[in-house]
Amino acid sequence: MKVKLVMFKQDGQRRDFELKKESATLGRNTDCDFQIPLAMVSRRHSQLFTKGGKLFVRDLGSSNGTFVNNKRVHETELNAGDTVVLGPVIFTIVIDDEPKEIKPVRTILGEGTTVATSQPATDHGTVDVEAHEHEVEVDDVEEVEEVEEPAGSDALSALESLSKKKKP
Repeated sequence: MKVKLVMFKQDGQRRDFELKKESATLGRNTDCDFQIPLAMVSRRHSQLFTKGGKLFVRDLGSSNGTFVNNKRVHETELNAGDTVVLGPVIFTIVIDDEPKEIKPVRTILGEGTTVATSQPATDHGTVDVEAHEHEVEVDDVEEVEEVEEPAGSDALSALESLSKKKKP
């Protein structure tokens, strides 16, 4: 199975990252297979892995969650064309060159922020971020309370649950 993560920069430029082994971590740490150096992305945010000829994503206890097709997931199977969102970064899943055409879903980081990507010859891919005016330091990010959610709930339900929980 040939798997790629496809990301579109703010300027519409497409970047492909190939999954070169059966399991890969995505997160802020330099030891992740796909490093995304943004405060909104956890150090070890999520994991992509293949099992039985299928592709899966597993959230690794991230603060801000892993979303597949706009639904927060803990672990789920991925299909060609699915979108995986980690913080502000949006990837489209391509499996065995399907889908052939991908509608650009751009990663937006805010005014004055640019995204540059590179993929060295090693198994690691890096999503480099340059924030010119709106740089966010890890210490500036508020703690996010984890919301327990029933299977099949979406991000809106999770937010509503959190807001009800915080009312006196």
